[in-house]
Formats: sequence, structure tokens, C-alpha cells
Amino acid sequence: MGDDLQRIAYCLSACSTFVTEMATHLIYTNDGTITEEVWDPASGETIKQDEVGDGVKDGAPAAYVWYSNGQGAEDFDDDFDEGIGGEERMVFSITPENKIIAFKYDYEEEDVWIDYTAGNVGTISVHPQSGLSAAINPDGLYLFFMNPSGGLQAAVRPGGEDWTLTNVFPAEAKIGTPLTTSVSSEGVSLFYFGVDDTLHHLYRGHKSGSWEDHRIDNIVVTTPVTRFRASQDQETGMVEAYALTNDRLLRLSETGESVD
Repeated sequence: MGDDLQRIAYCLSACSTFVTEMATHLIYTNDGTITEEVWDPASGETIKQDEVGDGVKDGAPAAYVWYSNGQGAEDFDDDFDEGIGGEERMVFSITPENKIIAFKYDYEEEDVWIDYTAGNVGTISVHPQSGLSAAINPDGLYLFFMNPSGGLQAAVRPGGEDWTLTNVFPAEAKIGTPLTTSVSSEGVSLFYFGVDDTLHHLYRGHKSGSWEDHRIDNIVVTTPVTRFRASQDQETGMVEAYALTNDRLLRLSETGESVD
């Protein structure tokens, strides 16, 4: 396995990742506790580890989002809501009672992770096998999940601390599918595996306001997927994904290519 694939496999071993210019931040959930590893992909060394919080269920997924008005806001021209927040790092996971639990990095006091109890995000119930993914776009912070009935949905925080629920998305997701997002200057995509074992993505343009489901016919995985990451080339529209399944790393392409 080449160095690039080894780095991808290492990132997929974590519940969630966030890449900065300086390092890669990886989130793990073990024994009810969430930890953050700051990792140098060039050397393969761990720079440091911090405890984020506890109270999550065994095997819980996690979603990491880190944004600031100065970081990436220029990609959205004048559409970016300056009221979303100055800079925030947040981690979301799921409790043993299948409720959302959240943590926020405290820049003002101790530079540590603290419980995020503002707003109503902790009242949201999810499916016992729900995945999680989070993304920031011009109209707010989105937290994607599978609801108790098996539908895909999102909680949205447009500004302040109040969260609202979207309508259930027009999707037939496979129970237990991992979720991953991709954001561009044009819109946001939520990738998931459908009941047909095919990769789909729900797409919403920043100016359209509606979600549309797209089936990627040539990316089919019939064995359970533990985690995956997907992206779409903005020029060609082609989708590429890396999926971790049964301790195998699969590289999946819309052209039908599958390499492990």
C-alpha cells in the first residue's frame, strides 16, 4: 500500500477527521469517551491527544466541524452569514439513549473542550444505527443524521444557538450507512449508501433551497461499509470515494473502477 493510501486508511480508522494546513485532526470514540488526535501526515507521528468529552455510546459515530468567518468564507462571496460565529470547533456524537451530544472548543477560557448545552441540539433523537456528518455552508451549520424512522434529516443552526430540523430528505438510505459531506462554492452534498447498495448524494445548491437525490450507478458496495469519504470534482462532476469495509480499503470511482 502506497503512502497516500496508508494516510487515507489511517484517517478512515477515525470516526471523523478535519484537515488543516498544519495537521490532521482525528476524532475517536472508545469506552464512552471522545478523544482528538492531532496527527502529522507527513511524518506519521502524533503531535498530541486531547480528551473531548464522555457520555457517548459504545461504537458511536462522531462529526467534527471547524470553521471561522475568515476561513473559507470568501468561497461563498456575499452569501456567507457573518452571524454564524467568529470561530468554532465542535464535535457531535450519540449517547446510549440515542440522543445527540455535542462538545465545543473553548477558546476564551482554558483552550479545552467543554460540553455544548446551548440550544436544543441535545434533544434530538436519532436511529440506533445512525451515522453523523456535519458541514458549514452560507445558511448555517448542518448536522446530518438518520432519524428514528430511518429517514435522513439534518439539524440546522443558522446563527445564535437555536437548531431547527429540516424536512426528511428524498432518500432511501440503507440502515446503518455512514454519512459524509462535501461542500463547494456552489453547494453541499451529503453522501450515503442506499438500500440498493449504491452510493448516492443529496445535493443542495446554496441558492436553490431544495435537496435532490443523485444515484452514482457505478459505485456499488454490497458488504457493510464502516466508514467512507467521498468528493466530487467541480470541473468534471465525477465522484471518487474511499471506503473501509471488512478491514479492506476500497478506492471507488464513478467510472466503475474499484481498487483495494
